[in-house]
Amino acid sequence: MIQDLTEGRPAKVILVYSLPIILGNVFQQIYNLVDIVIVGRCIGFQALAGVGATGGLNFLVLGFAMGITSGLGIMIAQFFGARDMVRMRQSIGTSLIICVGLSVMLTLLALGLLPALLRFLNTPDSIYQYSYNYISIIFAGIIASVAYNMVSCILRALGDSRTPLYFLLFSSALNVGLDLLCIATFGWGVQGAAVATVFAQMLSAALCFAWAFHKYPEIRLHKDDFRTSWGFIWDHLAIGLPMALQFSITAVGVVILQAALNLFPDTYIAGFSAANKVQNLGATVGVSFGVSMANYAGQNYGAGRIDRVRSGVRATIFLTLCVCTVASAILWFFDEPLTAMFLDENSLADSADRVSEIFYAARLYLHVSAIFFPFLYVLFVYRNALQGVGQTFWPLMAGVLELVIRMGASMTFPRFYGYPAIPLVDVMAWVGACLWLAVSYYLLMNKR
Repeated sequence: MIQDLTEGRPAKVILVYSLPIILGNVFQQIYNLVDIVIVGRCIGFQALAGVGATGGLNFLVLGFAMGITSGLGIMIAQFFGARDMVRMRQSIGTSLIICVGLSVMLTLLALGLLPALLRFLNTPDSIYQYSYNYISIIFAGIIASVAYNMVSCILRALGDSRTPLYFLLFSSALNVGLDLLCIATFGWGVQGAAVATVFAQMLSAALCFAWAFHKYPEIRLHKDDFRTSWGFIWDHLAIGLPMALQFSITAVGVVILQAALNLFPDTYIAGFSAANKVQNLGATVGVSFGVSMANYAGQNYGAGRIDRVRSGVRATIFLTLCVCTVASAILWFFDEPLTAMFLDENSLADSADRVSEIFYAARLYLHVSAIFFPFLYVLFVYRNALQGVGQTFWPLMAGVLELVIRMGASMTFPRFYGYPAIPLVDVMAWVGACLWLAVSYYLLMNKR
């Protein structure tokens, strides 16, 4: 259902619009969690560490693609908010052309540089093959991820946050079923987890595109809608590229942190990987409100309603902090049972010292994250509000600040303080970026 975000009480509009996105993202994180749980329990903690060690690379490449598609979605939302349906369809056609070129470029680069990147990350020999086997298949299927994210952004730009939810639920359930089939039944190992993910995304994207064009005549494209110009392409990239670079700059910091983590024993890597998946689930609502804010701000900016952008930001910050309190409590008090989900009985019966190291690494990361979660949640609101009104420079600079903090802290603190410094690197980046974005937002809004 198409939803006009320029009318109604901002708090109610944002909450209603956000709920399907929250449910979808939570379910996606749950199936990502189940994905890694199946790997850890069916294959072993070294496979868990191997898949977890690719998290930074995965975020680096797919995060860049997500940034581009999010930026393209904001352009579509602005044309929709201005009620310019002709330009909106041309924007969708141009966005699809950009996505095809982006997918080809990222696939070739990622697969070509993969061995060097894994070595750069100090990937231990004991888990190197697990990492390579998993992430190479994920990178080969980049086009599936790009296609799904693009069609989701198109629908959300129109105010339809429900349809992406339905197809995400379908994709998630299919992925879990294929995981069990490929890993537990066929014995394909970590390759089975990757194949399941790519196939589920590809099928979901194809079905979602077909449904969207069938349901909404407003976005049915004709040949003329694909006749674009370099100037129009650049207008889209002017928003999409800074958002993509912001994702990638943040991801480079994560990669550097991963390289520092990989110098520790594989038990610490396994514990960190498990805790990171749990932390991602805890941050999901904040991410979802951020996505909602980008489209809400985009539509209202296109309609010339800066006053509604301001009131929407205030309402969203209140909503996110309420949820954040609950998420922090769960991470703090349920750290041990959440970590135990990732370990099979043989791992738990293994050396007591090794099991203790896994739980210690996970517990420390979850507790530190729980304390600083409010900064992360508020960061998402300010970042997406600025991007929604076309101000991409300041969020990009916030990403640069995160990179500088992560790089400096990753290269120094672990040498002196050991593993306890690893969780602190992330939260230092959150705090720095949050403060930067808050100041940037209020300065820009006051000028307007």
